[in-house]
Order: sequence, then C-alpha cells, then structure tokens
Amino acid sequence: MKNEPLLKFVGIATLTGLLLAFANAARASDAATSTRSGTYTTRQGSALTSTTTTRGNGTVTRQGTWTNAAGGTGTWQSQSVHDKATHTTTFSGSRRRPDGATTSWQGTAVRTAPGTVTLTGTVTGPNGKVATYTATRTRVSPGVWDEQRAITTADGKLIHRNILTCFADGKGTRTVTTVFPDGRTVTRTSAFTRGPAAP
Repeated sequence: MKNEPLLKFVGIATLTGLLLAFANAARASDAATSTRSGTYTTRQGSALTSTTTTRGNGTVTRQGTWTNAAGGTGTWQSQSVHDKATHTTTFSGSRRRPDGATTSWQGTAVRTAPGTVTLTGTVTGPNGKVATYTATRTRVSPGVWDEQRAITTADGKLIHRNILTCFADGKGTRTVTTVFPDGRTVTRTSAFTRGPAAP
C-alpha cells in the first residue's frame, strides 16, 4: 500500500505542531522561534533530523529536514492555526522525499475534552490521489499519547491504525499497528531522540 508509509509520517509530523498550538493558546501574544535536532531509528536505519519551530498569535510554523541512512535528504514544512474560542486547530503541510516526490496534507483538529483531540483531514500523494482520515488522539499520561486512526484510500479501501507514542527526558518510542483491508496486521516500533531547543 503506497499510502501507508506516507500517512504514518503525516501523523508524526503533525503531532508536535498540534500539541504546541494547543499548549500555547493561552499565550497568544507571545512569539518565539526554536530549533531542535535529533535522530529517528527504524528498521531501515537511523535518520538525522532538524526542525525549526516558530510560534505566536495562535500560529505554529515548522520547517524540517532529515537525512536517511542512505544519505538522502528530505524536507518538510507545516503550519497550524489555533482558534482558542472553539478549541479548534487547522493545519496543513507538505513533504519532499529525497527522490523528489512531494506529498501534501491538510485537516482540522478539535479538542473535545482535556487530553483528547479529534482530527479529520486529507492527504494528497505524489500521484495526485487523495486519501482521507479521521482520528482520535488521547493523552494517556504525561508524555504518552494514543491515537486511533481510520484511513480511506483513494480507491475506497479502509485501513485502521493505532499509534502509541511515549516520550520522556528527550527520548521516545513510537509503536504503529496497522490493520489492512485484507486483514493483515503489521506492527512496527521505532525510537527517536530530540535534543533541547536552541536558546
């Protein structure tokens, strides 16, 4: 399934930006820029990552690069705008892989209860095909988020995915369990580290 790795990345890329938007809603007049770097390890090897985040007035903008185990470099960017009155964040972004293929996404996140966010959105792949998704992301405990996601591919097939992210002291793990339309289940676990924000 060509959309499968893509949609996993979209979940990873939007998570931090959305959390920043919700967390900083009370400081709408503040403005700050920070840069982080780290690593992300999967079965394919380790990736070096760097992200610059700018936030202020309810808006979070992120730009990032990564270098994979083969030495290829990719880029991505995202924006999210938070409406404090409605507890709603709209977001969009795009990703350019080392081979030049580009993917874009957009959606809406609504905080329906403390620690619970509901998301809906679309993802457009390099071939122009559009997949849609809905998800509920719940904070299980400090640093632990559980997401249940339903993805409808461009040809109408349904994929179910669970994403469990645990983060503490600059280190984290992410376990992704995917159930495909044919009943096949695939579970993958990756580890990541995130350096401190630059002053």
